[in-house]
Amino acid sequence: MKIILLLLPYLALSTIHPEGNLNFVKYCKYFNYPVEEHVIQTEDGYLLTYFRVQAKGTKMVSGKKVVLLQHGLLDSSDTFIINDEDKAPAFLIANKGYDVWLGNNRGNKHGRAHVKKNPFFWSFWDFTQKDFAIYDLPAGFKYIVNKTGQKIQYIGHSQGTAQMHIHLSLFKQSIVRDNLIQFIGMGPVAWVTTKYSPLVRLLDTNFLEVLATFGLHEFMPGDSFLTSEIGRVVCGLMENLCGDLIGSFVSADPVLDNYDRYDVLAGHSPAGTSVKNLKHWQQFTRTGEFKRYDYGDKENLKKYGSKKAPLYDLSNIDVKIFYIAGYDDLLAAPKDVNHLFSALVNAPNKELKFYDAGHCSFMWGRQLPYLEDLWAHLE
Repeated sequence: MKIILLLLPYLALSTIHPEGNLNFVKYCKYFNYPVEEHVIQTEDGYLLTYFRVQAKGTKMVSGKKVVLLQHGLLDSSDTFIINDEDKAPAFLIANKGYDVWLGNNRGNKHGRAHVKKNPFFWSFWDFTQKDFAIYDLPAGFKYIVNKTGQKIQYIGHSQGTAQMHIHLSLFKQSIVRDNLIQFIGMGPVAWVTTKYSPLVRLLDTNFLEVLATFGLHEFMPGDSFLTSEIGRVVCGLMENLCGDLIGSFVSADPVLDNYDRYDVLAGHSPAGTSVKNLKHWQQFTRTGEFKRYDYGDKENLKKYGSKKAPLYDLSNIDVKIFYIAGYDDLLAAPKDVNHLFSALVNAPNKELKFYDAGHCSFMWGRQLPYLEDLWAHLE
């Protein structure tokens, strides 16, 4: 036993990847990609850090076509770079010659700042994905368009698709609509009616009410146990255990997903969100409806003019859409994705394709079977 304990540090060092503890900028420089960091202020005062990446071994230049990558729930921009370099979507797209921007929503580890509010207080965490849609997205689009002079091809994953669905359903004209070339959705989400995902089953319990009892407003912040040095070592030494733990929140499969990189993943994810945002997701799963946050009859009447929280009307979406979905996705399950796709009755150019992938395989997969179709759509 003593020998094992003595050998543990050496085993860990030989197993984990050194880039696992590098922040976004240092990580990109480690692999020789030009990278920039931009702080963007939303209309309501949140300060969001966006990153910009271009082709390996080059210098940052203007004039390239722009692709914006937007992360999912409990995630961040980092999710698009942590796979093997030849499988990391942000690097692959950059090496195709695009100007790649990576967004972050309020409340994750790259969005824990505000011009007035402090993350220590409840007021900072009083947001849901509706705020991502009406504040965060427009702020990012406006900044990128002003900086580059280019319109945007948007690629969202999971919640990154939900916030775009919300924005497009609410606004017939906006900085986002006016500058959106097309919307590509990985693991697209609106309705969440299936209970396959461990996260959905967790949301179906009373654990959020328990968190509220203890006055907790932030869930799984970027400095949690999983992202610590211990978490990286555990994931480096016990990949399957780490995969099972991650799989308790999203679908994870050692056949589909790159467990060899889970120590790197542990250094960068989860990235945190508000408990209220999770409560909004809980409402989706319990009601089977894609709607605004439900405050109860009395407060709904004050905020919305009706006792019921209004539904998001997806018939208002009329942009070019390509959905990339997974047969093995437990969160954006095929049944719900097909329902979502059929609801886009006014989208003039829409396409849906399924691949052998789980919910996070689009970023962390051993293979990325959708790549050829992605290149065709981007071009």
